[in-house]
Amino acid sequence: MLDLKAKIDESIKYIRTHTNTVPKIAIILGTGLGALADQVNDKLEIPYEDIPHFPTSTLITHAGELVIGKINGKNVVVMNGRLHYYEGYSMQEITYPVRVMKALGANTLIISNAAGSMNPFIDAGDIMIITDHINLMGDNPLIGVNDDSLGPRYPDMYDAYSPELIKLAYEIAMNEKIKVHKGVIVAVAGPNLETPAEYRFLRIIGADAVSM
Repeated sequence: MLDLKAKIDESIKYIRTHTNTVPKIAIILGTGLGALADQVNDKLEIPYEDIPHFPTSTLITHAGELVIGKINGKNVVVMNGRLHYYEGYSMQEITYPVRVMKALGANTLIISNAAGSMNPFIDAGDIMIITDHINLMGDNPLIGVNDDSLGPRYPDMYDAYSPELIKLAYEIAMNEKIKVHKGVIVAVAGPNLETPAEYRFLRIIGADAVSM
């Protein structure tokens, strides 16, 4: 059985047979946000199922393509369709594409998703910039044998969300007169939505929005 590093190498080898582009920014598109992939110029689209060891999306609302190209002159790699724990994948499988995008050259990761607001000041359709998260999924992709070449055994999560990028996103929204909030997101396993008691609990522990 191949170890994680060997699998990543095989995925990269396949992708490199199609493009030599070195993306610096990785973007994961969530539900309803696939249109951003249309903004990628000089793009190459690779179906997930064509990439060795890459998990495939089972949701019809997620295209399931890795898009490599440029946005505003910047090299990007875009996951057009993300993976969910409730689809039956392990945490290691769900995070595998992130490891591949990192190996391609990306050092900045932008993640988007459609989430449910529990904050009375955040309305449906509003944008929330995530400043922190609470993991209630009962699992962690780093559990198991650690490969130091892929990352530390005990990563510091204090600044998991870049203060510089948060500030930049907020300033751009203000300049463009886009209504935006900052908040904490909580992750649950799904696929069922939360009970009223669970919503109250999640709000009490400090979450502004909930996702799965």
